[in-house]
Amino acid sequence: MMRSKFDRPTLSICVPSRNRQGCFRQTILDLVANSRADIEFVFADNSDDRTIMDGFIAGLSDARIRYLSSATQPLSMADNWERTLAATTGDWVIIIGDDDYVDPDIVDQIRLIDARDGAVDAIGWNRAPFQWVSARSEEKSIPFSLVNRIMRHSKEQLERRLFGWAAATYMPQCPYGIYHGAVPRRTLERIAKKFSGRFFEHPTVDYDFMHKLISSSSNFAYINRPMSILGVAAASNSDAVGDLTKVRRAVAAHQQEYGDTFEKVTLAAGFPFRADSGVAGNIMAAQVWFKERYGFAYDGWQENFARAIVLECGLWKERDGFDRHVASIEAAFRIWEGGRHMPLFTPRFIGPVEGPTFWGLRDNQLHISQEVGGAETPRDFYRVLQDILPAMSDMEVVL
Repeated sequence: MMRSKFDRPTLSICVPSRNRQGCFRQTILDLVANSRADIEFVFADNSDDRTIMDGFIAGLSDARIRYLSSATQPLSMADNWERTLAATTGDWVIIIGDDDYVDPDIVDQIRLIDARDGAVDAIGWNRAPFQWVSARSEEKSIPFSLVNRIMRHSKEQLERRLFGWAAATYMPQCPYGIYHGAVPRRTLERIAKKFSGRFFEHPTVDYDFMHKLISSSSNFAYINRPMSILGVAAASNSDAVGDLTKVRRAVAAHQQEYGDTFEKVTLAAGFPFRADSGVAGNIMAAQVWFKERYGFAYDGWQENFARAIVLECGLWKERDGFDRHVASIEAAFRIWEGGRHMPLFTPRFIGPVEGPTFWGLRDNQLHISQEVGGAETPRDFYRVLQDILPAMSDMEVVL
């Protein structure tokens, strides 16, 4: 492990990875290209073949890098994320995926917020999606916010969005967590003490932490400007949505890693959606597990969740996969809470959308091609956005 020369960096940027060395290496190069000295990078490989990343890291000379090599046997995702976070030394911590990008200069906004309010529990921000070239199959329009403001969200707002599924797509829309979010060490220490000494227990690691954070915190600051990119590579789990072959592969990997340990808890709690239920079902299962594990109560989510799972059904790309998926979801709806939510389950096959793609301005969001400027990586696309957006120095602060 290579340690930084400075004792206490302001920010630790973490990237855990598993068998996706191609995008992992590029993401590492894109991050360390920023030369500021008040950050550290924690790169955690969790691959079947450790020699690929070991050799790559050995060729880098950067005192800011803390590298965790693959163990003798691959770890579960929760354990890999746990050891990644344990290796950090920064005052604030961010985790991104190996196909994502976050601007290391976000340190400046973190310091600005911390100077205004030294008791902030977490910082969230706007993110923009982007497909790596390997994941593209059609022309895609990417929307991103043109707002340039730092503001607050109330705990009540965030609980409605996360636990109540208010305004959800096929997943809750809550911009706070350690995944594409910044959490100070004081919050991390409090969460570890409150929740069994672990940050990541459930296989849905990002939401597992989010449930702990939102339920136990109250002071949230939001940067209403894209500060990171949610990348999708060909091997990404997010690229499996609506694809029967990729969903089956992801479910098989999940079952091999965790078995039915967590599923038994959710089934016993009356939630009959399994690992193959899709993104919405898996996130809600993580919430049910969290509620059972820690005695957290939040009701009134059922109708919004049903809408989210119907929306996800509409994302399936082929009719056969859609029909199989709908049949399994319908079976769960029939027994979930005595079948009383069946009238809400009205899935519709949409398939590939034809017609012109929207480009332009709509409701403070600009829609542009993800290929603009020849962007091939999330960092490429992020730099294009920065050329379009107002200067960060002109950011309005409403705290």
